[in-house]
Amino acid sequence: MKSYRAIFIWIGIFAVIGIVLLMVACETGVLTGQNGREQIEEEQQDVQDGDVSEDIDESREKQQTGTDRQPATSDEPERLTVGKSYSEKLVEDGARNILFIGQDKVNNLYDTMGIVSVDSKNKKVKIIMIPRDTYIEYNDKILAELEKANKLKVPGYLKINNTHHVGGVINYSGKFDSGPISFLADVIWEKFSVEIHDYVKINIKGFRELIDHLGGVDINVPYRMDYKDPVQDLVIDIQPGYQHLDGNDAEGFVRFRQGYREDGTYFEIGDFARKKNQLYFIKELIKQKGTLKNIDKIPGIIKILGKNIQHSIGLGDVLTSYIGMATDVITNDYEIVTETLYSDKMIRVYGSSYIVLE
Repeated sequence: MKSYRAIFIWIGIFAVIGIVLLMVACETGVLTGQNGREQIEEEQQDVQDGDVSEDIDESREKQQTGTDRQPATSDEPERLTVGKSYSEKLVEDGARNILFIGQDKVNNLYDTMGIVSVDSKNKKVKIIMIPRDTYIEYNDKILAELEKANKLKVPGYLKINNTHHVGGVINYSGKFDSGPISFLADVIWEKFSVEIHDYVKINIKGFRELIDHLGGVDINVPYRMDYKDPVQDLVIDIQPGYQHLDGNDAEGFVRFRQGYREDGTYFEIGDFARKKNQLYFIKELIKQKGTLKNIDKIPGIIKILGKNIQHSIGLGDVLTSYIGMATDVITNDYEIVTETLYSDKMIRVYGSSYIVLE
């Protein structure tokens, strides 16, 4: 029974980690938001629709001749995507890879996307951020289905943040109960050679509620954090030194990038320092809250998770493996590293700008 309950603690911990990652992405522009899209438009003014059409035609020709991908054998399923896969190895063999998803409320796009890869062999947790504007080049059958549904030329429909919608259009089914998320996981496997073992879809608003319910986190704040943004309804007011952060202050700590010193002078810490703070927060969260001492908080965690996340972590062997993994992360003080996928290569397709990761 304790093992069964412990998994809910760790789902909550993983959810908080994912929320931190998603806030990182939104704030730093790693996963391009509106400002990022405007910047892409400015930087790619010299890319014309006609040039993109030539690129697409060339890709199709390579697809037909087999130059750009290996042909499927008779015992292999047809690939969902064509074109080049990502060239760098992102995760180690045998690692457990969990996909974190943040969904936009307006268009139901997966605008924030990250993978947490737990490598037990090398005692490392790797966090990989995938740009939302990544171009996904589907096979001809899928493109025909999209065209039939009048979706193919919808601006941005071929971005990875829309992949789950594509899965819905073609009525895809796979390893997860959710066909659209199964489709996304299989596309990630083909594009990045990362097998997704589980997923957590997160409501970012649950961050403060989860931290409060876990009793807050003790953090050594490196400097005065004083910042106010009425547009975002954000108020950060944290003193330096060892502080006990509740949900509101924890959000401020992981989001702080600029503000005012005690003498009133303005300063910026930059993205590198902020990421350092965020990783420090995650490590302390795991050390302080990832224990069976929090079993009494299970009912509240379940309630919060029910309102804020959807996940695929089940019972049985999967449950046992996650408990063992969580224990190992704590006792062996795993190293936490991050990687943000990036490319200078851009194209325009049907009026939208895309990042090409190869």
